Amino acid sequence: MLALVFSLMLGAGVYLLYDGLTRPRVVREAAPKQRLGRVREMLIEAGVHDVSAGAFVLFSVASALIAGTLMQLILGWPLVSALSAALGLILPYVYVSQRAERRRAVVQGALVDAITHLRDGIRTGLSVQEALVGVARSGPEALRNEFTALARETRLIGFEPALTATRDRLADPVFDVVGATLMLNDRLGGRNVSQVLDHLADATRAQQRIQEELRAYQSRNVLSARIVALVPAAVLIAIRQINPEYLSIFDDLTGQLILGGCVISVAIGYVGMLWMTRLPGQRRVLVE
Repeated sequence: MLALVFSLMLGAGVYLLYDGLTRPRVVREAAPKQRLGRVREMLIEAGVHDVSAGAFVLFSVASALIAGTLMQLILGWPLVSALSAALGLILPYVYVSQRAERRRAVVQGALVDAITHLRDGIRTGLSVQEALVGVARSGPEALRNEFTALARETRLIGFEPALTATRDRLADPVFDVVGATLMLNDRLGGRNVSQVLDHLADATRAQQRIQEELRAYQSRNVLSARIVALVPAAVLIAIRQINPEYLSIFDDLTGQLILGGCVISVAIGYVGMLWMTRLPGQRRVLVE
C-alpha cells in the first residue's frame, strides 16, 4: 500500500514538472494597466478623447485634495474633511459616467436616422461607400463629423480599417452591429444589407422609445436623491458658519465619528437611490 501511494505521488510530481516546463507562458497584463484600460474605455464612451487615463486619475486626486482642503477650511473637522476628499475622488468618475450615458443617448438617437439614410441610399443603387458619403453630407448633425471622417479614412486606409477606427471613436453597441454588418457585406457581398439595416433601425428606434421613458423616470429620482443628499450638508455648513459653538459637540473624536457615520449613511443612501434607478446598459459584445 505504501509503495502504491509513493508511486502515485511520484507520478503526480513528474506530471506537474512536465506540465510546468512544456505549457506556454501566459503573460498577464498588470492590474494597474487593466484598471487604466477601463478608465480609458470610459473616457472614450464619454467622448473625451483628448484626456489620457493617467491624466484623469491625476485630476481625480487633485479633486480629492481640493474638496478635502475646502471642507477643512469651512468646517474644521478632519474626519469630515477626509470623507469629503473621498467624495471628491469619485466625483470625476460620476461626471464622466453620466456624460457617457448622455452621449450614448444622443449617438443612438442620431444613429437611427443615419441607418435610415444609409438604407435609402443603398436602395437607390448606391454602393455602401457612396451611401456613407451621402450620410456625411445630409445625415444627422450629431454624426456628420464622424461619417465625414469615415468617408475620408475609407479613401486613405481602406474600408474595414476606417470602420474599425469609427467604431472605436463612437464606442457604441449599435454602431458595433452596423459596422459588423457593413464589414460582412464588404467581404462576402450580398443583396440583403438594406433589409438588415431596416430591421436594425426599427429595433433601435423601439429601444430608444423605451429608454426615453426610463430616462425621464430616472431623472426625477436622481433629482430627488440629490436634494435629499445636499440639504443636510447645506444646513450643516450654514449653521457652522452662523454659530460655530452650536455644533461644538462634533469637535471631539466621538462627535466626528458620529458625524462621519451620518455622512457615510447619506452617501450610501444616495448611491443606493442611483443604483435602484439605473438604466440597463448595453454591452459591446462585438468588440475584439
